[in-house]
Amino acid sequence: MSNQINKQISFLIPQFLRSEDVDDFFYEQQGTVEEVLLLGPQVPMAAKLSQYLVNQDRICLELVHLHATRDHIVLMDPRIMQIQAQEELALRQSVTETLEHFLGTEGEFFPDRWIYPAKAFAELKTHTPLQAMGLNIDIWMPKDQNSTGLAKKWRQLQNEIQMIWHDHPVNQEREAKGQLSVNSIWLYGIGQVSQIAPHPILQDVTKIYSQHPIQLDNRMVSLPMSNIPDLSSMADEHHLVFAQDLSPSDWQGCWSSSLEALAEKKLQQIQLLKMHEGILHQHRLTQDDIKLSFWKKLLPQKKPNHSGLSDWMEYSKKLSWIPL
Repeated sequence: MSNQINKQISFLIPQFLRSEDVDDFFYEQQGTVEEVLLLGPQVPMAAKLSQYLVNQDRICLELVHLHATRDHIVLMDPRIMQIQAQEELALRQSVTETLEHFLGTEGEFFPDRWIYPAKAFAELKTHTPLQAMGLNIDIWMPKDQNSTGLAKKWRQLQNEIQMIWHDHPVNQEREAKGQLSVNSIWLYGIGQVSQIAPHPILQDVTKIYSQHPIQLDNRMVSLPMSNIPDLSSMADEHHLVFAQDLSPSDWQGCWSSSLEALAEKKLQQIQLLKMHEGILHQHRLTQDDIKLSFWKKLLPQKKPNHSGLSDWMEYSKKLSWIPL
């Protein structure tokens, strides 16, 4: 890899840009594409967040709301919960006996989640809340891998906590204020420090723009969905934008601004990234490419009421992708 970074911006592109259906590997991943890139394929979130740097399997227990529909249960977006420290403490104290029975006493406690030594639960296959949110939880619940009965044991722990929290005063007060109740916990992020393995593509990245609720890398900067990085202030840097959750209009803004910066030689390179069948793929666009007539058509058109989005959708299907 070259030591010369120059001015480069990379985008993990939004899912709506893909003409293919979501491939089956999406259901095999243990986290979102962003989490897999930042932490490695096992997504050992608990080890990353734990204050203990010992090589011991740990688990995350997210405090969540499960919403019952007519025929299935949906995990709600944990980012909207806004659980206060005093609420977490009261909820935890009400289930202390249950937690100690299943997990012991060595917990680390935060308003949104708890971290415990994994013990036997280390063998379960899990998925992060951001991967499973908004979907039927049936396929995302922890599953046995090598040993049978662990998933059943987990459901027993989960069910006991759900019963205690069903009419807890904290939840009665939250519902009275129009907030979602904290009615369950979600197991995920199993692993140890030695399993944290960021993707090699991150090695020369100097700044990471992300909407992830957890600071998973010290280069991360929060990026509001309606904003894009200021390309004019970039030095010789490589910025990575996790744009996978951007709306079509916000993505068009990122794309158009980046193309303009490339054409004006404010950038040396744009790199587009997507995950397909568990493998990260890239497409690179350089200043030399922008001189070609094909790419000139991608430059934002100075026409009224022309978003350019349909043009992007058309040209994105013609891009060549290289597996990394």
